[in-house]
Amino acid sequence: MRLFAAVDVPEDIRQEIAAWWAAACVHLPAGDWRDVAVRNWHVTLAFYGEVRGDEVDDLAEALADCAATASPLILRTGACGVFPNASRPRVFWGGVGSVDGAKDLAYLARCCRLAGHVTLRKHTAKEAPFRGHITLARALPDAAPLGGEVWQSLPDLPVLEWTVGAVSLYASQLRPQGPIYRLVEAFEFKGNHHVR
Repeated sequence: MRLFAAVDVPEDIRQEIAAWWAAACVHLPAGDWRDVAVRNWHVTLAFYGEVRGDEVDDLAEALADCAATASPLILRTGACGVFPNASRPRVFWGGVGSVDGAKDLAYLARCCRLAGHVTLRKHTAKEAPFRGHITLARALPDAAPLGGEVWQSLPDLPVLEWTVGAVSLYASQLRPQGPIYRLVEAFEFKGNHHVR
């Protein structure tokens, strides 16, 4: 099964971002983007790809160790952007970062990535540096570049905060109409200090 670790985005926060996204979409080239279902919005910490059934328990144990040392994080939305860049946009995202200690979310992501490296023996040297974000839409083939006039016309992403108290392990089933995510297990934070 295809697995990834993430922190969840509460329903009320997703709805506020969805309202912003609806207003922002009118400034993007028509027909170039396919929205990600709002129910699927999350902040990916680590993507593990295909994982054999006998490896899932080891991965879950390693993620539980990450959660055991972490304390709740306050997350805040930030700027929006695209991957890999505005001249070849493929993913439109809303930024997310930590309020308490700017690196805490990145450290949690690093711990989750290391959990995969150790238990699955997957070498992910080609992984992009972590950038906390919610994927809002994916570009269709031949999407137009997003020039400066597009960025200047976009409304600002609202500043929203929420507390995260767990890491979730999800299974992803790919379908033509969009993926289905199934929660495998959630690991509550049990530490009284931040992940380092």
